Amino acid sequence: MKNIKTNLPVFLMLFVFFSINLFAEDYEGGKKVVRGDKLEVSATNGNIIVSVWDKDEVFIKAKNIDVDDVKDVSFKQNGNVVAFEFKGQDSENFYMEVSIPAYLILDFSTGGGNVSIKNKVNGPVEISTGGGNVSLNDVGNILSISTGGGNILVGNVSDKVEISTGGGEVKVASALKNLEVSTGGGNITIGSIGGKAEISTGGGNISVGNASSGIEISTGGGNIKLDGANGSIEVSTGGGNISLKNVKGSVEANTAGGNILAEFSAPINSSIELNTASGDINIKIPADSKAYIIATVYAGKIISDADSDKLIKSDFEAATINFDKSNLIKKFVLNGGGSNIELNTASGKIKIDKR
Repeated sequence: MKNIKTNLPVFLMLFVFFSINLFAEDYEGGKKVVRGDKLEVSATNGNIIVSVWDKDEVFIKAKNIDVDDVKDVSFKQNGNVVAFEFKGQDSENFYMEVSIPAYLILDFSTGGGNVSIKNKVNGPVEISTGGGNVSLNDVGNILSISTGGGNILVGNVSDKVEISTGGGEVKVASALKNLEVSTGGGNITIGSIGGKAEISTGGGNISVGNASSGIEISTGGGNIKLDGANGSIEVSTGGGNISLKNVKGSVEANTAGGNILAEFSAPINSSIELNTASGDINIKIPADSKAYIIATVYAGKIISDADSDKLIKSDFEAATINFDKSNLIKKFVLNGGGSNIELNTASGKIKIDKR
């Protein structure tokens, strides 16, 4: 009796394993393809795992299909479109292994699984999943990804990128053209961007290496870091810090409760506006910039002359110093004046450095 009790858990595990496999089937099939062809893969659920090979053929292994769902498998070829479809509802452990040549146009969708492409692909790629993760290597064309709530990891993309997730993390190594990224609440990390960019998250941090053109960044409450930009910059956060380094062009930066650092790598020739409700502002400006600077601290109390030098420090000599009730306002004229620079903080300090 003792031996029966000891072996009972093992017996139950074996029973469950063989029961699952007894009522599940696999499907395998292949289709010949040429350059310019498109592969469409659609499933109610399940992961999609893609590998690239050197054959002019699409080969699909569909695993763990419940016997009641076998009738819901379809694999057809019509002209330049190869389509695999799975409409089953009972196959909980279903997934697909897909082998393709790199040149195919890809359109993948799954109701709730992960999508993974292990190698570089050259055609346009469109991927959607109801709530899984998406991971890709390099893409040589347009890329579009959407997921209801998973993480997205992408390598280098040679064309424009559109990415959205309901609440996951997003990482992109680089995009050579325009980029749009949004997530409901995760962090976003982008290496470099060759075109214009729109990046937003409901509450995570955002980090961008370099942007070659105009960029818009917003987060509901995280930090923003931009290490380089040549075009216009618009950034906002509900309560984090903002760091802008090696930037050129116009800048508008707003935070409800963090510090702002802005370092300019070339003489300023566009408008600059930096606003924080309760943090410090540090701006670093090339010495040969031509600009008018208005720096304001809304202190909420009477400010003495001694305190004014502590609240607003500058390597440039102030042209005027005004006290508007409990507000301190210092104005600077750089090299005869030029572009407008506005610096505003409600309860922090302002520092203006000469580079």
